[in-house]
Amino acid sequence: MLRPLIVRTLLTSFGITALGLVNSVLLSRWLGPAGRGEVAAAMLWPPLLVYLSSLGLIPAILYFAALPGSKPQAIFANGLWLGLTQGAFAILVGFAALPWLLRIQTAEVVGAGRVYLLVIPLSLVTQYGVSILQGQMRIVAFNRLRLILPAGYLLGTIILMLTGHLALLNIILLHLLLNVILIIATLIALSRSGTHLRLGVDGPLAGQMLKYGGKAHIGNITGLANMSLDQVLMAAWLPPNYLGLYVVAVSAAGIGQIFSQAVQMVLTPGITQKESLSERAAVLQGAFRRYWLLSLLITLGLAALLPIVIPLVFGANFKEAMWPAEVLLLGIFFIGAKDVLSGGAQALGNPWLGSKASLIAMFVTVTLLYLLLPRLGIMGAAIATALAYFTQLAVVAHGLRKAHGISLVELFRFRLRDLTAALGLFNELRGPRERLARVLR
Repeated sequence: MLRPLIVRTLLTSFGITALGLVNSVLLSRWLGPAGRGEVAAAMLWPPLLVYLSSLGLIPAILYFAALPGSKPQAIFANGLWLGLTQGAFAILVGFAALPWLLRIQTAEVVGAGRVYLLVIPLSLVTQYGVSILQGQMRIVAFNRLRLILPAGYLLGTIILMLTGHLALLNIILLHLLLNVILIIATLIALSRSGTHLRLGVDGPLAGQMLKYGGKAHIGNITGLANMSLDQVLMAAWLPPNYLGLYVVAVSAAGIGQIFSQAVQMVLTPGITQKESLSERAAVLQGAFRRYWLLSLLITLGLAALLPIVIPLVFGANFKEAMWPAEVLLLGIFFIGAKDVLSGGAQALGNPWLGSKASLIAMFVTVTLLYLLLPRLGIMGAAIATALAYFTQLAVVAHGLRKAHGISLVELFRFRLRDLTAALGLFNELRGPRERLARVLR
């Protein structure tokens, strides 16, 4: 049952990545480095404020919506009011802070960034609604909604280019329009699923949502810090060309994470819907055994391709990024496995486990970067990141064994039938491939 949904989600994720890449190329070529940098600067902080102000309610709403006997209307009503409140507070903070955060930018960029702050409440309420659909395993609607922003952004960019109106403020207004369209589409999808908008707040349920979300949010913040700390220190300690090489290595290796994200999106609500904790643990064990085998094969395939792809796509000047990318790819294998297991822990009602792993890994990241970055450069940063990701996987796997009795042997046992089942995912891809081939002929 879950395999076709994972395939659809995986294909959607690849589509989103492709749309984003094409749009980034168009904007870069049309606006040039300076114009592209202004767009990036104006749009940098509002999404980050969405992330920080959400207080972990996105995974919390997913969890409570997926539980047997859930109350989706009450969940969405709580999410609506919490999202509007969080959004209003984040807008005030952002409006006051943007002139300082963007102090080296022009007044036009700061003004556009302030206008873009309006996206925060729209995005929060939309993500809360989409999480309900995900929790209800309405994956088709979930994936369609995920495509609206990247597809609309690319179409809007092309229209603005053809009409000669591709300017910073127009790009910001395009994004706001797309987010309005997305929230309307989300409300329609929720209504079709039987979740109608209501205004009453369920206080006790809201308290449970915030408690669950707070435990998950600590991990979200420390996880974000773990991912960005290497580049922050590199920018301070090493010449710019090293950072450029490392960014390419991160981008190339990051392709491997698309698979784990697709699996987690489907598996977490799928597990949560099971009636008992023992059923959830059994599903997690079986699904993870198949996941890590297929993930290992994907990682080995990408490792073989990276020496060819990096100089071909990014240019011969980026050959030195190849070996750091290989090390980071191993790290992506570890963090992908950790993300899938953390999603399972959330489905078991234990959002703190992933946060605990991120907090411990933060100390590993800081220590190893301090020791390795000055001595080994970008390879040291790659090694530090990979070992920090392995630490997170080890902490989560140990926590699942200790708190939920999930055996490490059962999680990582090699079984031929699990490998056969994992390879069956490629058979699920055959239909979409054949349909695409017919369209292209």
